[in-house]
Amino acid sequence: MNSSRATRAPRLRRGLVVLAVTAGLGLSGCASPAVSAPAPTKATQPIAVFIGDSYTSGYGASIPTLAWASLVASGEGWKAVNLGRGGTGYLATSGLNGCGKEYCPNYQEMVAEAVKNRPDVVVVAGGQNDFTAFTEDPDATRAAIEATYDSLREGLPDARIIAVGPSIPAARAAGPTSTTFDALVKEAAESVGGSHISLIDPPIFTAAMILPDAAHVNDEGHAAIAARIEEALAD
Repeated sequence: MNSSRATRAPRLRRGLVVLAVTAGLGLSGCASPAVSAPAPTKATQPIAVFIGDSYTSGYGASIPTLAWASLVASGEGWKAVNLGRGGTGYLATSGLNGCGKEYCPNYQEMVAEAVKNRPDVVVVAGGQNDFTAFTEDPDATRAAIEATYDSLREGLPDARIIAVGPSIPAARAAGPTSTTFDALVKEAAESVGGSHISLIDPPIFTAAMILPDAAHVNDEGHAAIAARIEEALAD
């Protein structure tokens, strides 16, 4: 009898050890649950600031989303900040008749507002409102163009800068003033590492795109501007 009990006892103890280890593993699993990996975050949408005149502000488009700046921003996946103001230019300021406000700054003055938005991209478009000043004082106009791009690069050293030249409706053929002005914008933008897109070489507008005021364009004209810019950005 005694020898039989002695034989069974170790077996029972071994069984208790196995149960204890198993229970310990189970408790350990409860104490340290698996940690799931964090969900991936969506990439931040690049911010693009648009500086320009009435074309840039969307004048002539039937709805804001059909304005050329909106079309380009949508096509490129940018979050647009539109600082376009009617009647303005690199040198030209505007008021109630042009932009609907008491005062609208020129492009150089608008740089500070652009910098505040900390954009990844800055698009500066237009210049046709400076043509009169350019013929009267080309040096002052050239200085304003250069100062605009110099200030942008100083305030936004890592931003992509894109210059879009002046818009000339089909009723106004591009002449020496507009082509020379376009070349100055190109030179100034490229001097700070920016790029330039011309809307007059070759011209993009047809008579069907021009509004009755002979100065602005309709939805088709805005689409033509956007198409030219998108094509250039894709190169």
